[in-house]
Amino acid sequence: MPNALKALLPILALAVLGQGHAMSRHHDGEARVWVNDGVLCLGAAETYEVSGLLSSSARLDQNQVDLYALQVNQPSTQAWELSAAQGKKPSAVRLEPGGCIEYGQPLAGLETQVPPRPLAPGVYEVFLQASDQKNRRAWFYKRFCLTGEAGAWMVTQARRETGKQSWHCDE
Repeated sequence: MPNALKALLPILALAVLGQGHAMSRHHDGEARVWVNDGVLCLGAAETYEVSGLLSSSARLDQNQVDLYALQVNQPSTQAWELSAAQGKKPSAVRLEPGGCIEYGQPLAGLETQVPPRPLAPGVYEVFLQASDQKNRRAWFYKRFCLTGEAGAWMVTQARRETGKQSWHCDE
């Protein structure tokens, strides 16, 4: 085997492994969930992982990250889902640090797939699917608890029950 080919093999292996790593990840960054003036806000953390020859972090404020799908789920129910129409350009919704997507509000360029259900206390998951200007995947995820009542919601951490696959909220 020529020396040049021997030198390229480790680089090719790293490239393939780097791409495989990105495909096996569930999400690339943490979604943010908070309450602002009684409204449940959804957003993205400031950084997300990007794949390639060498995986690295990218910053939301240094990239154009456009949302193309949003899901809010409860353990056995979809609470709300929006997505870009098949074959259409992603939405005009840009994910920005500190940006609030209000639960249940329509978003330009995204179609409602599941209308928003009224919020109730319990465990939820939020999944924001986006891509940046370099067409890199930027998916954000978080499991959280919603406590309180309409107009006085609070967001807390969801806890895994010891030895089980289920999640619960602290009372």
